[in-house]
Amino acid sequence: MRVLYIAAECKPFSKAGGVGDVAGELPIALKNLGVDIEIVVPGYGDTAETAYTVQYHRPEAVGLKQAETKGVPVTLVTNQTYFATDYSASPRPAPPFSSAELFRGNYARPYVDSVRIPYYDDAARFSFFSEACLELIARKKPDIVHINDWMLGYLFGRMKMLNLPQKRVLTVHNMSYQGNLWRGDIARWPMEAIADDKRVGKLFADPHADWDNVNAMRLGLELADQTNTVSPTYMKEIAKRENPAKFFEGGKGLERVCAKLAKTGRLHGILNAFDYQFAPTDETFEAVMHDKAAMKAQLSSGFQNPAGMLLGFVGRAVEQKFRLLAEPLDGRSVLDHILAIDGVNVAIVATGLPKYEDFLRSFSGRPNFAAIVAFDREKARQISLGSDVFLMPSVFEPCGITQMESMNWATPPLVRWTGGLVDTVVPHTRPDGTGFGFDGATPAKILQNLVKSVRDAKAMFEQAPARFRELQRRGFQQRFLWSASAKQYEEMYGIG
Repeated sequence: MRVLYIAAECKPFSKAGGVGDVAGELPIALKNLGVDIEIVVPGYGDTAETAYTVQYHRPEAVGLKQAETKGVPVTLVTNQTYFATDYSASPRPAPPFSSAELFRGNYARPYVDSVRIPYYDDAARFSFFSEACLELIARKKPDIVHINDWMLGYLFGRMKMLNLPQKRVLTVHNMSYQGNLWRGDIARWPMEAIADDKRVGKLFADPHADWDNVNAMRLGLELADQTNTVSPTYMKEIAKRENPAKFFEGGKGLERVCAKLAKTGRLHGILNAFDYQFAPTDETFEAVMHDKAAMKAQLSSGFQNPAGMLLGFVGRAVEQKFRLLAEPLDGRSVLDHILAIDGVNVAIVATGLPKYEDFLRSFSGRPNFAAIVAFDREKARQISLGSDVFLMPSVFEPCGITQMESMNWATPPLVRWTGGLVDTVVPHTRPDGTGFGFDGATPAKILQNLVKSVRDAKAMFEQAPARFRELQRRGFQQRFLWSASAKQYEEMYGIG
């Protein structure tokens, strides 16, 4: 079984989010099971000797740079136009063709925030990448082409148009990003051929007919022989309708497509794993607890009450991760309610939407609040280690990795019961509990229960320290291993 595993990012070569973690870890576990697998990823900011040329608006030179990660071969696909040029530099490099929207950002990194039309730059870049991958498929002749998220949906469309025989597998990491573009915005683009194709064009159309959009995620879903999400609960959620009144994201318009896949046995939920660096022995637990105490003391030194329960948050300040903290409850924000709890300190590292960054800055000066509104990897690790409780109030969560990391540092997570958080955190009320959680039937109840769960965590922390320590130990002993996940992927490869 030969697999070509294609992604937009892959650590250690490139990483912007969870896809990079999975692409850099899952193939290694699959190779350990005997799967003949190779990773294909753009070589951002890199160059290599021209291997072949792809016609995309103009002839584009494609280079292939060979590398490996822990024994798994990696092909880095290089191209100056779409993966190596910083068009935001001054003086601005010459773009390949005139566009009022494209070629304004840094194309030497995984993703670009398009100025006016969401997904526009990345649609151009990854549809080009998909075209470049066709030659690799012809050369390497895999049995399976495994892609990740909407960015490679175009590849399945082109494979179908060319009648390529390989089995197609798609992993959905986040249904909220679908690559939707108005049909008029891709006029005369090479990808327009997919939309015009009699066989696959209708599968490229967004289900919202009145939008007149193309949808790369739908294209990938419709043409995949097998699809999986990154947790079992998220698999169930995306087959249901969105319900904003209950902060429920669902399938974001693609729920009927997902329900059809589930009904025909083509949709699977395979939980992501974590790359652990040490075994969960009694000795390592005691060592982590020692380091935790020292780190908490360092993080809490500026608070009025340094001995208070330290509640940590690390993540993107975006709707998915942060919205519930900023929601109003009885005239003030949820975060304000949490900060009003006596004996609770809050430490945050987050960057993202300006409105949430400004919201965080508005709490500056509070005696039990500290925030770094910037990307700071080391401070994020310190908070994960040094906090007493790790806060993760996601609106939705396909899988999540920070809750696994926090438990690795004996920090019980406090989560919304959604997606992969349901599959990885056990309620503290159970004998095998590993963390705290909340949800509710109405928006108000969800927000009230979020604040209540912080109070519950504080109560155990202060009043039942022995129980709290056992909660920490059970979380520390949890192991979500890629070897287990890889077996499920291998089984999915063999279906059909």
